Amino acid sequence: MFDRDTLDTIRKILEIYPDRIMDVLNSLNHNQYASKDWLIEKLNEYPHHFKYKTIDKKLDVCILASWYGLLAYRLIEKFTLKKINNIDCFDFDPKAKDVAKKLWKKIDTDNIKNAKLTYVKFIEQDINDIEKTQNKKLKEYPLVILTSCEHLKQKDIDNIISKLGEYTLVVLQSNNYKEVNEHINCVDSLEDFANQYVSKLKNMKIYEKDFIKYKRFMIIGTKI
Repeated sequence: MFDRDTLDTIRKILEIYPDRIMDVLNSLNHNQYASKDWLIEKLNEYPHHFKYKTIDKKLDVCILASWYGLLAYRLIEKFTLKKINNIDCFDFDPKAKDVAKKLWKKIDTDNIKNAKLTYVKFIEQDINDIEKTQNKKLKEYPLVILTSCEHLKQKDIDNIISKLGEYTLVVLQSNNYKEVNEHINCVDSLEDFANQYVSKLKNMKIYEKDFIKYKRFMIIGTKI
């Protein structure tokens, strides 16, 4: 599954953070790649938004609860509608930033050599406090992505949506995988997931993808 360079990088990370072995491996498993690539596949079906609703020639992206950054690098690889300028990855976990920077260091170097000049920044930050501490506000991002709604309290997600701009496209993902202790906000169905946001988002498109143990749900829309 992993090439030699990636395996060597993971080994070095685990020498520093041996308690993260399962966490790091889970962040790079097949389901993670599949759910991220599925998200990008659907984003690539939004040419109207990215060509006409976003004025700048290049796109800034905000990823909330970004974990170790897999989605950022899949976006660089697979998003085709517009050049991405910056990807800001926010996660409250103090170790996530360091692990992510080590994990993707070689790819960052290769991307620079190949003129893929997208700058990925990892920021240790509780997503509820972004507006208090960061110069760039959520409403300034043309694209905001949160793929782990099942990990967050609903009031915190609603608070994030309330701060988005008129033309911010938001992508939300959740699942019905209730067996995981950290999943505090699962939903039973795509309909249940959509109902949480019907009064908060407009132009919603909803999607569902089957995995072996669970279903993953996705919403793409803009703030009402």
